Amino acid sequence: MKITLAQLMSEKYRRSFYDFSLKAFEVLHNGQQMKENWHIKFLCDVLQQEAQRIVSGNPRQKHLLINVPPRTLKSELVNVFFSVYLWVLDDSLKVISSSYSADLSVDLSSKARRVIESDWFIEHFPNVKISPDDNTKSKYTTPNDGLRYTTSTNGTVTGFGGDVIIIDDPQNPKLANSEKERINANNFFNQTLRSRLNNPDHGVFIVIMQRLHEQDLTGMLLELEPNEWQHICLPAELSPNIKPDNLRHFYTDGLLFPQRLNKKVLSGLKLGLGAYGYSGQYEQTPSPSDGGIIKKSWFNIVKEIPAGTVNFFIDTAYTAKSQNDASALLACIYTNNNLYIKEVLEVRMEFPELINEVKRFVSANGYTRQSRVFVEPKASGKSLVQQLRRSTGLNIIEDTPPTEDKLSRATSVSAVIESGRVYLLDGRYCDNFINQVGAFPNAAHDDMVDTLVMALNKFTSRPNKAPKATLTRRR
Repeated sequence: MKITLAQLMSEKYRRSFYDFSLKAFEVLHNGQQMKENWHIKFLCDVLQQEAQRIVSGNPRQKHLLINVPPRTLKSELVNVFFSVYLWVLDDSLKVISSSYSADLSVDLSSKARRVIESDWFIEHFPNVKISPDDNTKSKYTTPNDGLRYTTSTNGTVTGFGGDVIIIDDPQNPKLANSEKERINANNFFNQTLRSRLNNPDHGVFIVIMQRLHEQDLTGMLLELEPNEWQHICLPAELSPNIKPDNLRHFYTDGLLFPQRLNKKVLSGLKLGLGAYGYSGQYEQTPSPSDGGIIKKSWFNIVKEIPAGTVNFFIDTAYTAKSQNDASALLACIYTNNNLYIKEVLEVRMEFPELINEVKRFVSANGYTRQSRVFVEPKASGKSLVQQLRRSTGLNIIEDTPPTEDKLSRATSVSAVIESGRVYLLDGRYCDNFINQVGAFPNAAHDDMVDTLVMALNKFTSRPNKAPKATLTRRR
């Protein structure tokens, strides 16, 4: 039997998701050819391997977690072409897809349907059809019981299960600083989508997104279950964030996708998005490398600090659970209009253990009768004040409750830090402290930031004199 060219091409598209995607892009964009780049081929190969595993019925090794910049074909590749390609291999597969916006989700679903209904697709895969009696914007099926169901963050998935569940940008990048939106996106995955795999041992989640915060969906998944996810991270520019690391050598002149995201384009994006927007969306790190509101290089590291009265600032947490903020304890001396931080400690303890830790911390850091211990009156702070007053002779003071949000409070003291007036006693705490402060407000936790702001707000209007310290600038 003679094999036709059309049959050869059909087999080519079936065997190569990359070739399938190149042609599907042309179909979707009226003959325009895709701007090819190595990262597209790499992602296609990863996705094809996963598709073949699912069709073969083999157990899953890991879910897929992909961080890539906008305008790198991520949504069309995963949420459009891949969902269609799965039906090329097996049109009984069930796919659920979700994005932060219902309109965006429906648009991507409609694009997938346009590919299926195109003359090209019908010519090469005539057996894959959409059931005429079950064909809506958010849901369509095949006669072989396949399903494409589309939803959005906080949408409904009741009654549906998937062999493949795609989460494409679960949070709106324009609302990157919204804790409410971040929690909603994470909760939607945990409380709604997690239970929707038809076979938990074989089905797969594919999360593809840009980074917005240390505790966005990517951050949460890597913190809670890092061994369950194959993490692919492709920032727009060469950086230590690239995963897997062996992909670094594919970058051209330090760029991921120079045909689309060249240096001139990226420079414009840096200006337009600002440090945080560019860092998350294009560098795939939630905070700029040198810090955001507070730069890491603004701190001075010293080998010794002047003598003086040590005061303490405590920011308490609600519980000892690791996913919550820790309780932070800061010991410092304010003199000669400079703040010298002797130690910062963060602990996750239940209330009785925290009481004992406060006693140990202040004693170890030079508490005297002139010292004061300021406690922010939130979480367990009020109870901590009451208990320490009853059980110790410490000079415990309930600090003034803040009236502004954390971002405003940190911004208000940033000039003091920028002017080089905050000194850190060289020690083990420094890296952890500087990294958290530099990542604010996109850090997973901000307890140490709170104590720093408390200390600066309390003392920056109190001029004193003290001997100068030998310092080295933090690099």
